[in-house]
Amino acid sequence: MTETPDVLRERMVKGLRERGALTSSEVEAAFRKVPRHLFVPEVSPEEVYGAPEAVFTKHNERGKPVSSVSAPWLHARMLEAAQLSPGMNVLEIGSGGCNAALLAELVGDQGTVTTIDIDSDITERARRLLAEAGYGQVRVREADGARPLQDAPAQGFDRIIVTVGAADLASAWLDQLAPAGRLVVPLRFRGLSRTIAFAREEERLRSDTLIVSGFVAMQGDSTHAPHVVRLAGQDVRLVVDEDQPADAEALAEAFAGPRHEQWTGVELSGSEGLLPRLDVWLAGAVAPYGRLRATPAAAERGLVGWVLGSGAPAAWSNDSLAYVTLRRAPRAAQERYELGVIAHGPGRERLAARLADAVGRFDREARDAGEPVVRAYRRGEDEPKLGTVTVDKPSVRLVIT
Repeated sequence: MTETPDVLRERMVKGLRERGALTSSEVEAAFRKVPRHLFVPEVSPEEVYGAPEAVFTKHNERGKPVSSVSAPWLHARMLEAAQLSPGMNVLEIGSGGCNAALLAELVGDQGTVTTIDIDSDITERARRLLAEAGYGQVRVREADGARPLQDAPAQGFDRIIVTVGAADLASAWLDQLAPAGRLVVPLRFRGLSRTIAFAREEERLRSDTLIVSGFVAMQGDSTHAPHVVRLAGQDVRLVVDEDQPADAEALAEAFAGPRHEQWTGVELSGSEGLLPRLDVWLAGAVAPYGRLRATPAAAERGLVGWVLGSGAPAAWSNDSLAYVTLRRAPRAAQERYELGVIAHGPGRERLAARLADAVGRFDREARDAGEPVVRAYRRGEDEPKLGTVTVDKPSVRLVIT
């Protein structure tokens, strides 16, 4: 017997609560109310409510996804991080419909929700589905989300929620965010993707939530694809963001040469959840810095050490490359792993020592300090002090501590 959408939705809510994605009664109530399946009519309710990841709703001519309805757990985590209240004015950038309906439930009749997208197909679909689901009060606009919205509230938006992957924090978002506002945005930096909740801290923004996540990339003025250096064809690649210099020919030549291994003595357990924090912390401690990605075939051929599917932190110089790797910890009584560094190129020993030293500093100084903090400074204003490692975006400079 086919289960009704109400039953499926209740099971989804129970699962989100059990895994800790839902923590407030307000967001939980919104999830119980919004008929999620109506926003993905092409897919069965069973799949919509049980989807562990996003359901894609549009692809471009090359088959690449350009719009989706995010996974329930990610919707929940982002809405909890947004800290919404009745009466707020909210701007959503990226229109799928479902998230806008959840926002409408959370801000109530006295609040407003405006959702914008650069793609007319997506906005027309969102407008139609929102109306059919009973959320016709949501304002749907076709616009570039990186540009100022002409009819924004005079006092700014209380919340700006970005639901597409961004490579920068657009100046328009900072300009149109209310003094006590919060910005929640999936931001790509240094080969990483994190959904970050920012609040204002004097003239800058300061993060208080980081969520490992992936989104379809933003289109329009803020589009900026990373540079990919192929170290061994399609099997081993270095992902370089923010226009950091990287000599592809020299690095590929280095990678083809001998390797040097240096083990740090830093250990972790499989359930510790340490690596995502290390990835972000290193982005604020090492430059240049990116992500080494490798296929299973590369590991089978011995081209790389132990590299997880999400990739490995990497650093490089003009002619050498180093990346963080793992091995089972020697003489460990239980299942534990040791962090190490593998390096290639003429300067491999020096570069390995530098990256290994950074891993050691994380272990001593930041391992027990919770999530790293990301601060965003406007370019040309309130700049961080000299000597600080910065992640330079077109509109902001990020400092990670």
